[in-house]
Amino acid sequence: MAVPMIKQAILLCLAFAAPVSAQTTGQTSGPSLTLADRVKSSTLSRDALLARPDAVEVTIARDPVYGGRAMSYRAIPAAALLQELAVGADDFVQARATDDFSVSIPARLLTAAAGSDVEAFVAIETAAAPWPPLPGANKKGSAGPFTIVWRMTTPGSVSGEYWAYHLAALTIVDSPYKRWPQLAVGADVPAVDPVRQGLDRYVAVCMACHRFDGAGDGTMGPDLARPLNPAEWFQPDALRKFIRDPKSVRDWPDAKMAAADPESLPDADIDAIVAWLTYKARRK
Repeated sequence: MAVPMIKQAILLCLAFAAPVSAQTTGQTSGPSLTLADRVKSSTLSRDALLARPDAVEVTIARDPVYGGRAMSYRAIPAAALLQELAVGADDFVQARATDDFSVSIPARLLTAAAGSDVEAFVAIETAAAPWPPLPGANKKGSAGPFTIVWRMTTPGSVSGEYWAYHLAALTIVDSPYKRWPQLAVGADVPAVDPVRQGLDRYVAVCMACHRFDGAGDGTMGPDLARPLNPAEWFQPDALRKFIRDPKSVRDWPDAKMAAADPESLPDADIDAIVAWLTYKARRK
């Protein structure tokens, strides 16, 4: 008598447990996107995202991920996707790709309302209409299954790194300034000093690939403080030239750092990054 009762109890547990798990994760076969804050997370399938009533058609006149060509996407406003998450005024959103590449994007940009100067969307690649392959010899496949695209009043208003593709997850995190105090500049540095602008541009442009004295999540490029800061072994003009177009200074088969066009990274921004690197080098 005891054995059949135990089997019956196990079957009852399994019958009730399976629906709870599916409802909690929202996972199905195929690509999925995870959304998380500091308390909760959810995983949405591509089909579930495409079925949302707030999915819209978005045309990007010049998509930098696709070499500046015009692209049309089925997409959801990022603000709508993030509205159920707890987001603080100074928070960032960690956008993680399927290959573990990640970049921190200010939450205020991703949650900007419709009609703002900068508006973000999460584009969804459909099985029926796959996107074209990414340009470049070192890139494989399309930008899918999900990618962040931006509609801007002024071109170049957001970092090129914020066009995150092969997207797998969006997670609310503290700002890089709070997570990694070693990035900071001294209180004695004036608010208008290029060094402060350089820190902001480093966070927006460089930190996706590089760490600095261990600070950051980037793994594609070397740590820019260990063992030496590039400001310690580059002449300033050569460093500016290298940041603009690495291959104009040095090239090798496995080089990954791409050239930055003046629209997305003006000369003034490069000057500011060099100023911040020089400031940090002098305070080792």
